[in-house]
Amino acid sequence: MGGAACGVEASGWAVYEPDRDSAGTTWAAERTIRRERALAAHTAHLEQRREAAQEMRGEVWLPAGPGRLLRQAAARAGLTPQEVLAQLASRVAVGEDGTVSVAPFIPSR
Repeated sequence: MGGAACGVEASGWAVYEPDRDSAGTTWAAERTIRRERALAAHTAHLEQRREAAQEMRGEVWLPAGPGRLLRQAAARAGLTPQEVLAQLASRVAVGEDGTVSVAPFIPSR
């Protein structure tokens, strides 16, 4: 730490005074800002991971007939087939006996 002592001696200070050290104060403020940004980014990343863990992604292969009907329904609603499938999935009801059903609905934005 000879460099710091030399700086204090060169400045004429008897002891180091942080309030008078403009370079050190600036660096400390920048460090605090960098740390706050890093913590915010880390928190956002953790939240994304939590949300992603609750999501389910899948790939659906439909025969030509049902695929065509899905594309037609999507086109009428101004949606993509994936958006219609997402709306369909959000309306799924599972009975106590394990049956899966969806009440009729009109896809919409």
